[in-house]
Amino acid sequence: MTVELERRKLINNQQDISNIEEDVKKRAFELSAYFTIPEMEPAHVTLALFSAMNFAHKNKQLSSALSFANSLIEKGTNTKFKETVSFRVFPSCLLSC
Repeated sequence: MTVELERRKLINNQQDISNIEEDVKKRAFELSAYFTIPEMEPAHVTLALFSAMNFAHKNKQLSSALSFANSLIEKGTNTKFKETVSFRVFPSCLLSC
């Protein structure tokens, strides 16, 4: 949780970070990705992947967002999140970009 809390503090809990300095953006994306790595309960892994995917997608980091989406489909436990990924986030290039 320390990683996610640090990321939120770094960007002042904003989802759109387009007006933040490049080095801060890079660190925020790194922390978002790091938060998906630790061994957690499956439901928590799903939330971490979904959060990282949304954060990357909203900030036009589509390659990273697609990677998180694929991991979410593979490892995710929540059907609602999987449907959101499949039908709304990457409808045309899911698993083929």
